[in-house]
Amino acid sequence: MRCLEGIGRASANPTIMAKALIALLILPLLAAGPAQAQVAGACPPPKKLAAGACVTACPGGYEDRGRDCVYRNQSR
Repeated sequence: MRCLEGIGRASANPTIMAKALIALLILPLLAAGPAQAQVAGACPPPKKLAAGACVTACPGGYEDRGRDCVYRNQSR
C-alpha cells in the first residue's frame, strides 16, 4: 500500500491536478497531423486541391496541374 500513498498527496494538491489535466488536454493537439485537405490527393476524383481546399475548378491565378492547382504570381 506504500505505492498508493503518493497518489493521495498528489490528489490533495489542486495545482498539480490542474497542470496534469491541462497537459493531458494539450498533448493530443500537439501530436495532430495536417488536415486531410492539405495533403495532395486528398480530394475526391472530380475535385482538385487549391490553397488547402477541394474545388471543382482552379480559381483565378492558379494553374491547373491535374489533381492540384498551383498558385502563379501574376505580377512578374
